[in-house]
Amino acid sequence: MTVEYEVIAVRYGTLVARRSALYLHWDAYGEPDGDERLDYFFYVLRHAGDTIVLDTGFHPDAGERRGRTCLRHPRDALADLGIDRDGVSRVIVSHLHYDHIGNLDLFPRARVYVPERELSFWTSDIARHPQFSRHVEPATISQLIALERQNRVDRYDGTRELMPGIRGITVAGHSPGQQVFVVETAGEPLVLASDAVHFYEELEHDRPFAIVVNLLEMYRGYEMLRELRQELGAVVVPGHDPLVTERFEGLSGTPPGLAFRLA
Repeated sequence: MTVEYEVIAVRYGTLVARRSALYLHWDAYGEPDGDERLDYFFYVLRHAGDTIVLDTGFHPDAGERRGRTCLRHPRDALADLGIDRDGVSRVIVSHLHYDHIGNLDLFPRARVYVPERELSFWTSDIARHPQFSRHVEPATISQLIALERQNRVDRYDGTRELMPGIRGITVAGHSPGQQVFVVETAGEPLVLASDAVHFYEELEHDRPFAIVVNLLEMYRGYEMLRELRQELGAVVVPGHDPLVTERFEGLSGTPPGLAFRLA
């Protein structure tokens, strides 16, 4: 039996930055600099009464410290969608940067699926270097470790079906264990690219994002995503592009600009 998910992107935060701050070695392209908007999303996947949350956003306090604008606390955004947080069965994490695993405490009954390579890296000594550590919140990593001790964490890696209709694929590049997800829907398969691709422009013009741990893996990730698009007819959704709010329909009955139906 095929499991087909309803998929909703929830836009809870935003940032305006210079393109030279968002793309790696912007000067290599010989183009003028300018402002670009970067949006922050998490995702709600629903099927037959089961609710799954993919990534959990940044906590507003962490966002404020980092100069990000929180448009809606994820807690309130979930309430706007009529979601009972106690009823969320699983939380799937793409990687452990601060804007993807804040707010874990909002889901007291959920099992948390975490990439093995991510958790191993961010609990290692090398992750303490500022070039790495600036992208995470130590308290959130500690919270995740505490959840694992409570037997609420499932580690995963590689290419694997996490549950019926949701397949995780390790691409790395942006972060050591960065994942993308192929989600079965009533239409074409949906690829939630998370930070493997922040903007459509990365995929269309091979322009890497500024934050990268392995550039070769990032380029290979772009190739893999293009192959998924061609071979499966999949719709690739980047993790931070404001164009998502234009290419997908807003969800009726919710505050304007908050939620968008991906499938």
